[in-house]
Amino acid sequence: MGAVLRLVGWNLGLLAGLLILAELVFGGWLGDQGNSDLQRLSIYRDVAWHLSAADKYGRTDTVSYRRDVFGFRGRYGVPSDVAVLVVGGSTTDERFVSEGETWTDVLSACLAERGVPTPIANAGVAGQSSRGHILNFDIWFRHVRGLRPAVVLVYLGVNEKVLDGRVVEDDVRRYTESGRPLWVERLLMKSALYGLITTIRGNLAAWKAGYHALSVAGGDQPQSFRVNRQWRDASAEQVTVGSAEHDHRVGVVADQRKSELDAYAHRLRTLAETIRTFGAEPVFATQAGGSYRRVGQTVSGNLKDYFEMAAFNAVTLKTCTQLGLRCLDIGGRLEFGDGDLWDVVHTTPQGSRRVGGMMCDSLLDQRIVPVSGRQP
Repeated sequence: MGAVLRLVGWNLGLLAGLLILAELVFGGWLGDQGNSDLQRLSIYRDVAWHLSAADKYGRTDTVSYRRDVFGFRGRYGVPSDVAVLVVGGSTTDERFVSEGETWTDVLSACLAERGVPTPIANAGVAGQSSRGHILNFDIWFRHVRGLRPAVVLVYLGVNEKVLDGRVVEDDVRRYTESGRPLWVERLLMKSALYGLITTIRGNLAAWKAGYHALSVAGGDQPQSFRVNRQWRDASAEQVTVGSAEHDHRVGVVADQRKSELDAYAHRLRTLAETIRTFGAEPVFATQAGGSYRRVGQTVSGNLKDYFEMAAFNAVTLKTCTQLGLRCLDIGGRLEFGDGDLWDVVHTTPQGSRRVGGMMCDSLLDQRIVPVSGRQP
Protein backbone atom coordinates (compact mmCIF):
# COMPACT_ATOMS: atom_id res chain seq x y z
CA MET A 1 0.00 0.00 0.00
CA GLY A 2 2.83 2.36 0.88
CA ALA A 3 4.50 1.67 -2.45
CA VAL A 4 1.29 2.48 -4.31
CA LEU A 5 0.87 5.76 -2.43
CA ARG A 6 4.48 6.72 -3.18
CA LEU A 7 3.96 5.92 -6.86
CA VAL A 8 0.80 8.02 -6.94
CA GLY A 9 2.61 10.83 -5.12
CA TRP A 10 5.52 10.75 -7.57
CA ASN A 11 3.16 10.84 -10.55
CA LEU A 12 1.14 13.70 -9.11
CA GLY A 13 4.36 15.58 -8.36
CA LEU A 14 5.61 14.96 -11.89
CA LEU A 15 2.29 16.16 -13.34
CA ALA A 16 2.36 19.27 -11.17
CA GLY A 17 5.94 19.95 -12.24
CA LEU A 18 5.05 19.60 -15.92
CA LEU A 19 2.07 21.93 -15.49
CA ILE A 20 4.24 24.52 -13.76
CA LEU A 21 6.86 24.23 -16.51
CA ALA A 22 4.19 24.63 -19.19
CA GLU A 23 2.80 27.70 -17.43
CA LEU A 24 6.26 29.26 -17.17
CA VAL A 25 7.04 28.58 -20.84
CA PHE A 26 3.69 29.37 -22.43
CA GLY A 27 2.02 31.62 -19.86
CA GLY A 28 2.59 35.27 -19.06
CA TRP A 29 4.26 34.83 -15.69
CA LEU A 30 7.85 35.81 -16.57
CA GLY A 31 7.58 39.56 -16.87
CA ASP A 32 5.36 41.96 -18.74
CA GLN A 33 6.38 43.21 -22.17
CA GLY A 34 4.29 46.32 -21.64
CA ASN A 35 4.58 49.14 -19.19
CA SER A 36 4.25 47.96 -15.57
CA ASP A 37 1.65 50.70 -15.02
CA LEU A 38 -0.73 48.65 -17.19
CA GLN A 39 -0.76 45.82 -14.66
CA ARG A 40 -3.33 47.66 -12.58
CA LEU A 41 -5.88 47.42 -15.40
CA SER A 42 -8.65 44.84 -15.22
CA ILE A 43 -9.22 44.60 -18.98
CA TYR A 44 -7.97 41.50 -20.77
CA ARG A 45 -4.33 41.82 -21.82
CA ASP A 46 -1.98 39.37 -23.52
CA VAL A 47 -4.72 36.77 -24.10
CA ALA A 48 -5.47 34.49 -27.05
CA TRP A 49 -8.74 32.62 -26.72
CA HIS A 50 -10.93 30.47 -28.95
CA LEU A 51 -14.62 31.02 -28.25
CA SER A 52 -17.82 29.60 -29.64
CA ALA A 53 -20.29 31.81 -31.50
CA ALA A 54 -22.48 28.89 -32.54
CA ASP A 55 -25.40 30.03 -30.40
CA LYS A 56 -25.02 33.60 -31.63
CA TYR A 57 -24.87 33.27 -35.39
CA GLY A 58 -24.25 29.60 -36.16
CA ARG A 59 -20.52 29.82 -36.73
CA THR A 60 -19.04 26.40 -37.51
CA ASP A 61 -15.52 27.12 -36.27
CA THR A 62 -14.41 28.93 -33.13
CA VAL A 63 -13.77 32.65 -32.86
CA SER A 64 -10.14 33.65 -32.38
CA TYR A 65 -10.08 36.51 -29.87
CA ARG A 66 -6.78 38.19 -29.04
CA ARG A 67 -5.75 41.22 -27.06
CA ASP A 68 -2.08 42.10 -26.91
CA VAL A 69 0.00 43.05 -23.91
CA PHE A 70 -1.23 46.63 -24.18
CA GLY A 71 -4.89 45.58 -24.20
CA PHE A 72 -5.43 46.30 -27.92
CA ARG A 73 -6.89 44.17 -30.70
CA GLY A 74 -5.60 44.31 -34.26
CA ARG A 75 -2.30 44.08 -36.11
CA TYR A 76 -0.75 47.53 -36.06
CA GLY A 77 2.94 46.89 -35.43
CA VAL A 78 4.14 48.62 -32.27
CA PRO A 79 2.38 51.44 -30.36
CA SER A 80 4.50 54.11 -32.00
CA ASP A 81 3.18 52.97 -35.40
CA VAL A 82 -0.48 53.47 -34.47
CA ALA A 83 -2.05 56.16 -36.65
CA VAL A 84 -5.67 55.63 -35.58
CA LEU A 85 -6.72 54.57 -32.10
CA VAL A 86 -10.31 53.29 -32.10
CA VAL A 87 -12.27 53.65 -28.87
CA GLY A 88 -15.72 52.21 -28.13
CA GLY A 89 -17.76 49.64 -26.24
CA SER A 90 -18.55 46.01 -27.02
CA THR A 91 -19.58 46.92 -30.57
CA THR A 92 -15.92 47.86 -31.10
CA ASP A 93 -14.34 45.13 -28.97
CA GLU A 94 -16.43 42.54 -30.87
CA ARG A 95 -15.74 39.61 -28.55
CA PHE A 96 -17.45 37.09 -30.83
CA VAL A 97 -15.96 38.23 -34.14
CA SER A 98 -12.66 36.62 -35.05
CA GLU A 99 -9.27 38.20 -35.70
CA GLY A 100 -9.17 39.75 -39.16
CA GLU A 101 -12.98 40.06 -39.32
CA THR A 102 -13.79 42.88 -36.87
CA TRP A 103 -14.97 46.15 -38.33
CA THR A 104 -11.65 47.75 -37.36
CA ASP A 105 -9.84 44.97 -39.29
CA VAL A 106 -12.15 45.54 -42.25
CA LEU A 107 -11.44 49.28 -42.06
CA SER A 108 -7.68 48.66 -41.98
CA ALA A 109 -7.82 46.28 -44.96
CA CYS A 110 -10.03 48.67 -46.92
CA LEU A 111 -7.69 51.62 -46.38
CA ALA A 112 -4.72 49.52 -47.46
CA GLU A 113 -6.57 48.47 -50.62
CA ARG A 114 -7.31 52.14 -51.33
CA GLY A 115 -3.61 52.98 -51.16
CA VAL A 116 -3.48 54.43 -47.64
CA PRO A 117 -2.23 51.67 -45.30
CA THR A 118 -3.10 52.88 -41.80
CA PRO A 119 -2.01 51.13 -38.57
CA ILE A 120 -5.14 50.85 -36.39
CA ALA A 121 -5.32 49.75 -32.74
CA ASN A 122 -8.70 48.61 -31.38
CA ALA A 123 -9.24 49.73 -27.75
CA GLY A 124 -12.88 48.71 -27.44
CA VAL A 125 -14.05 47.71 -23.95
CA ALA A 126 -17.37 45.92 -23.46
CA GLY A 127 -19.91 47.98 -21.53
CA GLN A 128 -17.98 51.21 -21.70
CA SER A 129 -19.56 54.61 -22.40
CA SER A 130 -18.13 58.06 -23.00
CA ARG A 131 -17.44 58.30 -19.25
CA GLY A 132 -15.01 55.43 -19.57
CA HIS A 133 -13.54 56.71 -22.83
CA ILE A 134 -12.56 59.91 -21.02
CA LEU A 135 -10.97 57.99 -18.13
CA ASN A 136 -9.02 55.74 -20.48
CA PHE A 137 -6.60 58.44 -21.50
CA ASP A 138 -5.33 59.02 -17.98
CA ILE A 139 -5.38 55.48 -16.61
CA TRP A 140 -4.60 53.48 -19.76
CA PHE A 141 -3.45 55.16 -22.97
CA ARG A 142 -0.88 57.53 -21.51
CA HIS A 143 0.89 54.51 -19.96
CA VAL A 144 1.40 52.80 -23.33
CA ARG A 145 4.92 53.83 -24.28
CA GLY A 146 5.19 55.35 -27.72
CA LEU A 147 1.43 55.58 -28.33
CA ARG A 148 0.91 58.82 -30.22
CA PRO A 149 -2.00 58.37 -32.67
CA ALA A 150 -2.83 61.17 -35.06
CA VAL A 151 -6.55 60.35 -34.88
CA VAL A 152 -8.76 58.91 -32.14
CA LEU A 153 -11.94 57.48 -33.68
CA VAL A 154 -14.75 57.01 -31.14
CA TYR A 155 -17.70 54.78 -32.09
CA LEU A 156 -20.42 55.59 -29.57
CA GLY A 157 -24.10 56.09 -28.84
CA VAL A 158 -25.65 52.75 -27.85
CA ASN A 159 -24.21 52.67 -24.32
CA GLU A 160 -25.09 56.31 -23.67
CA LYS A 161 -28.80 55.47 -23.47
CA VAL A 162 -28.53 53.23 -20.39
CA LEU A 163 -25.99 54.73 -18.00
CA ASP A 164 -27.92 54.20 -14.76
CA GLY A 165 -26.32 51.56 -12.55
CA ARG A 166 -23.37 51.08 -14.89
CA VAL A 167 -20.67 53.25 -13.32
CA VAL A 168 -18.16 50.46 -12.68
CA GLU A 169 -18.07 49.36 -16.34
CA ASP A 170 -16.40 52.63 -17.24
CA ASP A 171 -13.34 52.15 -14.99
CA VAL A 172 -10.90 49.68 -16.56
CA ARG A 173 -9.08 49.40 -13.22
CA ARG A 174 -12.08 47.78 -11.52
CA TYR A 175 -14.45 46.30 -14.07
CA THR A 176 -14.29 42.61 -14.93
CA GLU A 177 -16.85 41.26 -17.39
CA SER A 178 -16.84 37.82 -15.78
CA GLY A 179 -17.83 39.06 -12.34
CA ARG A 180 -14.87 37.22 -10.82
CA PRO A 181 -12.66 39.03 -8.27
CA LEU A 182 -10.02 41.17 -9.94
CA TRP A 183 -7.09 39.16 -8.51
CA VAL A 184 -8.57 35.97 -9.99
CA GLU A 185 -9.06 37.66 -13.36
CA ARG A 186 -5.44 38.80 -13.45
CA LEU A 187 -4.18 35.30 -12.66
CA LEU A 188 -6.32 33.80 -15.41
CA MET A 189 -5.03 36.35 -17.93
CA LYS A 190 -1.50 35.02 -17.40
CA SER A 191 -2.41 31.32 -17.40
CA ALA A 192 -1.60 29.19 -20.43
CA LEU A 193 -3.75 26.39 -19.01
CA TYR A 194 -6.76 28.70 -18.81
CA GLY A 195 -6.19 29.73 -22.44
CA LEU A 196 -6.20 26.06 -23.42
CA ILE A 197 -9.39 25.46 -21.43
CA THR A 198 -11.19 28.32 -23.21
CA THR A 199 -10.18 26.81 -26.55
CA ILE A 200 -11.50 23.37 -25.61
CA ARG A 201 -14.65 24.86 -24.09
CA GLY A 202 -15.31 26.91 -27.24
CA ASN A 203 -15.01 23.84 -29.47
CA LEU A 204 -17.23 21.78 -27.18
CA ALA A 205 -19.88 24.50 -27.11
CA ALA A 206 -19.94 24.66 -30.89
CA TRP A 207 -20.08 20.87 -31.14
CA LYS A 208 -22.92 20.57 -28.62
CA ALA A 209 -24.89 23.29 -30.41
CA GLY A 210 -24.53 21.32 -33.65
CA TYR A 211 -22.59 23.97 -35.57
CA HIS A 212 -19.05 22.62 -35.27
CA ALA A 213 -17.39 21.09 -38.34
CA LEU A 214 -17.52 17.69 -36.59
CA SER A 215 -21.22 17.98 -35.78
CA VAL A 216 -23.65 15.76 -37.63
CA ALA A 217 -26.51 18.27 -37.90
CA GLY A 218 -27.30 21.88 -37.11
CA GLY A 219 -28.62 22.75 -33.66
CA ASP A 220 -31.29 25.17 -32.51
CA GLN A 221 -31.61 28.46 -34.32
CA PRO A 222 -28.92 30.94 -33.21
CA GLN A 223 -29.68 34.38 -31.81
CA SER A 224 -29.23 36.07 -35.20
CA PHE A 225 -32.33 34.27 -36.49
CA ARG A 226 -34.38 35.57 -33.57
CA VAL A 227 -33.18 39.14 -34.20
CA ASN A 228 -34.32 38.90 -37.82
CA ARG A 229 -37.69 37.47 -36.77
CA GLN A 230 -38.22 40.20 -34.16
CA TRP A 231 -37.55 42.88 -36.75
CA ARG A 232 -39.92 41.28 -39.26
CA ASP A 233 -42.64 41.03 -36.61
CA ALA A 234 -42.31 44.78 -35.97
CA SER A 235 -41.56 45.88 -39.54
CA ALA A 236 -45.12 47.05 -40.24
CA GLU A 237 -44.39 50.10 -38.09
CA GLN A 238 -42.65 52.60 -40.36
CA VAL A 239 -41.71 56.24 -40.56
CA THR A 240 -40.17 58.40 -43.25
CA VAL A 241 -37.08 60.39 -42.31
CA GLY A 242 -37.78 64.10 -42.70
CA SER A 243 -41.56 63.76 -42.53
CA ALA A 244 -43.64 65.81 -40.09
CA GLU A 245 -44.31 62.71 -37.98
CA HIS A 246 -40.63 61.87 -37.88
CA ASP A 247 -39.55 65.36 -36.82
CA HIS A 248 -42.34 65.52 -34.21
CA ARG A 249 -41.30 62.24 -32.60
CA VAL A 250 -37.64 63.26 -32.60
CA GLY A 251 -38.65 66.44 -30.74
CA VAL A 252 -40.72 64.48 -28.22
CA VAL A 253 -37.77 62.25 -27.30
CA ALA A 254 -35.46 65.26 -27.14
CA ASP A 255 -37.82 66.91 -24.63
CA GLN A 256 -38.35 63.77 -22.57
CA ARG A 257 -34.64 63.02 -22.22
CA LYS A 258 -33.30 66.56 -22.23
CA SER A 259 -31.24 66.24 -19.05
CA GLU A 260 -29.60 63.02 -20.28
CA LEU A 261 -28.89 64.50 -23.70
CA ASP A 262 -27.43 67.66 -22.18
CA ALA A 263 -25.17 65.54 -19.97
CA TYR A 264 -24.12 63.53 -23.01
CA ALA A 265 -23.22 66.70 -24.90
CA HIS A 266 -21.09 67.79 -21.95
CA ARG A 267 -19.26 64.43 -21.92
CA LEU A 268 -18.62 64.71 -25.65
CA ARG A 269 -17.06 68.14 -25.21
CA THR A 270 -14.88 66.79 -22.38
CA LEU A 271 -13.90 63.77 -24.47
CA ALA A 272 -12.98 65.94 -27.44
CA GLU A 273 -10.82 68.18 -25.26
CA THR A 274 -9.19 65.13 -23.66
CA ILE A 275 -8.30 63.71 -27.07
CA ARG A 276 -6.92 67.04 -28.24
CA THR A 277 -4.83 67.31 -25.07
CA PHE A 278 -3.50 63.84 -25.90
CA GLY A 279 -2.31 65.37 -29.17
CA ALA A 280 -4.74 63.68 -31.53
CA GLU A 281 -7.70 64.70 -33.65
CA PRO A 282 -11.04 63.52 -32.23
CA VAL A 283 -13.46 61.92 -34.68
CA PHE A 284 -16.85 60.72 -33.41
CA ALA A 285 -18.93 58.14 -35.28
CA THR A 286 -22.64 57.60 -34.60
CA GLN A 287 -24.26 54.17 -34.23
CA ALA A 288 -27.36 52.32 -35.36
CA GLY A 289 -29.30 49.58 -33.59
CA GLY A 290 -30.57 46.28 -34.93
CA SER A 291 -34.16 46.35 -33.68
CA TYR A 292 -35.00 48.68 -36.58
CA ARG A 293 -33.75 49.05 -40.12
CA ARG A 294 -33.33 51.93 -42.49
CA VAL A 295 -33.70 51.55 -46.24
CA GLY A 296 -33.36 54.87 -48.03
CA GLN A 297 -35.56 57.31 -46.14
CA THR A 298 -37.79 54.64 -44.63
CA VAL A 299 -37.21 53.28 -41.12
CA SER A 300 -39.13 50.21 -39.97
CA GLY A 301 -39.20 48.02 -36.88
CA ASN A 302 -38.90 49.14 -33.26
CA LEU A 303 -39.35 52.88 -33.74
CA LYS A 304 -39.02 53.61 -30.02
CA ASP A 305 -35.43 52.33 -30.18
CA TYR A 306 -34.86 54.23 -33.40
CA PHE A 307 -36.00 57.60 -32.05
CA GLU A 308 -33.97 57.19 -28.86
CA MET A 309 -30.86 56.37 -30.88
CA ALA A 310 -31.60 59.21 -33.29
CA ALA A 311 -31.81 61.68 -30.39
CA PHE A 312 -28.36 60.74 -29.08
CA ASN A 313 -26.89 60.69 -32.59
CA ALA A 314 -28.30 64.17 -33.19
CA VAL A 315 -26.45 65.42 -30.10
CA THR A 316 -23.24 63.83 -31.38
CA LEU A 317 -23.51 65.56 -34.75
CA LYS A 318 -24.55 68.90 -33.23
CA THR A 319 -21.59 68.81 -30.83
CA CYS A 320 -19.26 68.01 -33.72
CA THR A 321 -20.53 71.06 -35.59
CA GLN A 322 -20.17 73.30 -32.53
CA LEU A 323 -16.60 72.13 -31.89
CA GLY A 324 -15.56 72.12 -35.53
CA LEU A 325 -14.90 68.38 -35.57
CA ARG A 326 -15.02 66.15 -38.62
CA CYS A 327 -17.39 63.36 -37.63
CA LEU A 328 -19.04 60.37 -39.29
CA ASP A 329 -22.79 59.80 -39.32
CA ILE A 330 -22.58 56.03 -39.62
CA GLY A 331 -25.81 55.57 -37.65
CA GLY A 332 -27.75 57.80 -40.02
CA ARG A 333 -26.61 56.00 -43.16
CA LEU A 334 -26.09 52.36 -42.21
CA GLU A 335 -28.64 49.95 -43.66
CA PHE A 336 -28.47 46.65 -41.77
CA GLY A 337 -29.98 43.52 -43.32
CA ASP A 338 -30.67 39.88 -42.44
CA GLY A 339 -27.65 38.21 -40.88
CA ASP A 340 -25.82 41.44 -40.01
CA LEU A 341 -26.43 41.26 -36.25
CA TRP A 342 -26.61 38.47 -33.67
CA ASP A 343 -28.47 40.66 -31.18
CA VAL A 344 -29.90 44.17 -31.33
CA VAL A 345 -26.51 45.90 -31.26
CA HIS A 346 -23.68 43.41 -31.95
CA THR A 347 -22.66 42.55 -35.50
CA THR A 348 -21.76 39.26 -37.09
CA PRO A 349 -18.71 39.19 -39.40
CA GLN A 350 -21.13 40.08 -42.22
CA GLY A 351 -22.37 43.12 -40.32
CA SER A 352 -18.83 44.07 -39.34
CA ARG A 353 -17.91 44.19 -43.02
CA ARG A 354 -20.77 46.60 -43.56
CA VAL A 355 -19.67 48.86 -40.67
CA GLY A 356 -15.98 48.74 -41.58
CA GLY A 357 -16.69 49.49 -45.24
CA MET A 358 -18.80 52.52 -44.39
CA MET A 359 -16.16 53.76 -41.94
CA CYS A 360 -13.56 53.42 -44.69
CA ASP A 361 -15.61 55.37 -47.23
CA SER A 362 -16.46 58.08 -44.69
CA LEU A 363 -12.88 58.58 -43.50
CA LEU A 364 -11.58 58.80 -47.06
CA ASP A 365 -14.37 61.15 -48.11
CA GLN A 366 -13.38 63.54 -45.32
CA ARG A 367 -9.64 63.04 -45.89
CA ILE A 368 -8.92 62.38 -42.23
CA VAL A 369 -6.81 59.22 -42.42
CA PRO A 370 -3.14 59.56 -41.50
CA VAL A 371 -0.70 56.88 -42.68
CA SER A 372 1.31 56.80 -39.46
CA GLY A 373 1.30 58.01 -35.88
CA ARG A 374 2.66 61.36 -34.81
CA GLN A 375 6.39 61.71 -34.46
CA PRO A 376 7.79 62.05 -30.91
